[in-house]
Amino acid sequence: MEPLDSGDTIVAVATAPGKGALAIVRISGADSNAFLQRRCVRVLDWRQHSRRQVLTELRDQDGRVVDQVIVSFFASPRSYTGEDMAEICCHGSPWIQRRILEVAIEDGLRLAKPGEFTQRGFLSGKLDLLQAEAVHDLIGSETAWQAKVAREQLEGGLSRFLQPLKSQLVGIVSEMETALEFVEDDVTPAGREQLLQRLEEVDRGLGGLESSFRLGRLVQEGLRVVLAGPPNAGKSSIFNALMQEERAIVSDLPGTTRDFLRERVMIAQVPVELVDTAGLREAEDRIEGMGVERALEAMAEGDLILFIVDGSEPFGREASSAWKLVKGRRPILVVNKVDLAIRFEATKLLLESCADRVDVSAAKAWNLEGLREVIGNAAWGAGEEREGAILTSIRHKEEVSTSREALARAAGALREGVSEEYVLYDLRKALEGLGRLSGEVGVEEILGRIFSTFCIGK
Repeated sequence: MEPLDSGDTIVAVATAPGKGALAIVRISGADSNAFLQRRCVRVLDWRQHSRRQVLTELRDQDGRVVDQVIVSFFASPRSYTGEDMAEICCHGSPWIQRRILEVAIEDGLRLAKPGEFTQRGFLSGKLDLLQAEAVHDLIGSETAWQAKVAREQLEGGLSRFLQPLKSQLVGIVSEMETALEFVEDDVTPAGREQLLQRLEEVDRGLGGLESSFRLGRLVQEGLRVVLAGPPNAGKSSIFNALMQEERAIVSDLPGTTRDFLRERVMIAQVPVELVDTAGLREAEDRIEGMGVERALEAMAEGDLILFIVDGSEPFGREASSAWKLVKGRRPILVVNKVDLAIRFEATKLLLESCADRVDVSAAKAWNLEGLREVIGNAAWGAGEEREGAILTSIRHKEEVSTSREALARAAGALREGVSEEYVLYDLRKALEGLGRLSGEVGVEEILGRIFSTFCIGK
C-alpha cells in the first residue's frame, strides 16, 4: 500500500456510473482549494466557505463553461478524509462527468484508486479500520438488516464493544510488567487467581463476539438452502414457488433434474441462495449419476437442507435411501402435495431427526408463507435479531480467535505458575490481535487488499 501523500490530490466520480439527474465528483488533497479557485468563478478562497454549498460555474483551461455546479468544500481536518476536500454536484450526463475529470487531471490532479478516499480517512485517524470496512458493507447492503449492522459498525459499535476488553487487558499487562520490574511486587498466588478471573471475563466477552460470526456471516453473505429428497417429490416445483417464477423444469418423469440450479431470493430479510438438486437415488445412467454426485456436493456446502417428500406416496425405498444421506444434517422436513390424498406417514425417528416439519402444496401454492417462515426462523435461530456487536468478516473472526487462543495460553501458564515473562508474551499477542482488528497495529500488509474491494470514489 502506498503511503499517504498530502501533496497528492485525487479526484473521482462518487456516484454510480451512467446517466442520471445529478452526479457528484469528489476531490481530496492539498490542491483542492487551489483547483476550485482556478476552475470555479466568484470564489477566491473556498476555505472561507467551508461546509457550505455554493452555486457556481466550473470552467475548463480555455475558460469554457463545463457545467453549472454546486460545490461543497470541507476544510481540513473537518472532512471525510481529514484533508481539504470538495464535492462537486453536477448534472448527471456521462459527458459532463468525464469532462470534469479531464479538467481536473489536466490541472495535475490524479484519478483516485478504489477506496482511496476512505483509506485516507483511516490513515488520518477519522475512522478506524472496523469503521472503514463498514463503509464498504453499507454500500453493498441489500437488506434493512445488512444496512443496520453496517451502520452500527460505522458508528463505532464494534469498536466501543472492544474498547473495555482491550483496556482490561492493558491493565493486566501493566500489573504483570510491574511485577517483573520490581521483584518485591511479584504476583502472589491470590493475585494470580484474581488475574485469571479477569482474563476469563475478557475471554467471555470475546467468546460472545466470536459466536456472533454465524449470524454476521448470514447477514452479509446470506443463507444457502439446498432442496434435496427422492425423485419426483416436487423439489423443482417448490423451488419455482419460492422464486415466484418458472426457473426449474418441472415434469412428472422422475430424474428430470440432472444438475443443480442456483438462484438468489429474499426470505425474512435474509438473502437466500436456493439450490435445486437432482433426486437422490441409484442413478440409471451416467448423466443422472453425475447429477446425484453434485447434489451431494451441494448438500455438503449448504447451510440448511429442505428434505422434500411426496405426501401422496408412502415413505418407500427411494425416500428411505435419500433420507439416509441427509439425516445427519438436521434438515427441515417438507411434505409436499398435501392437496392430494395423504399416504405419507412420518416415523417418530424421522421427526426427531428433523429440525422442523412443514406441509405444503407447491401446485396449489398452499402454505408457502409457512415454509418461508420456517426458513427464516432457521436462519435467525430463534427468529429474533441479535442486539449488540456482531462480527461480519472472516478477518474479524480470525483476529478474535487468535486473541482468544493467546489468552488461553496465558491463562494456562498462570495456572501452572510459569514465570511472568511467558504469560506476558501471550497477553501481548492477544492485544496485538485486537489491535489488528481495529487497525491500530500491524495492518499495513492487509490495507491494500481491504480498500481495493471498494468502489472508486469512496
